[in-house]
Amino acid sequence: MPNGNLIYKRGEIWWVELDPSTGVEAKKTRPCLILQNDLGNKQSSLTIVVPFLAKRNYPFVVNVRPTPINNLDRERGLHFSQIRAVDCSRIKSKIGTLEDDYWQEIVKAIAIQFQLQDFLKD
Repeated sequence: MPNGNLIYKRGEIWWVELDPSTGVEAKKTRPCLILQNDLGNKQSSLTIVVPFLAKRNYPFVVNVRPTPINNLDRERGLHFSQIRAVDCSRIKSKIGTLEDDYWQEIVKAIAIQFQLQDFLKD
């Protein structure tokens, strides 16, 4: 539990234990993007993550290429249809940090997933 310590930050990529899961939820221990803000990450034993799954060309998926900064092993897709809150005990080890150039796409994918496009400014 964070207990007021900032252990992981928004924008970092961590190995997260997603099992047990049910049905079509993302399974196994997977790379996940920490999506929750840092105040929440510091104060809560829950955080919000998005798993990296297979690369896809869906409007709610942001495909990320591997770089020395994010340390992904291959191109993977952030699937915003799989956003979830996880207990901090599921967060295992840091992989890397997502580059800033992806955040505009992320905001767009979240807006599509939650049907918030009308609230976005062009």
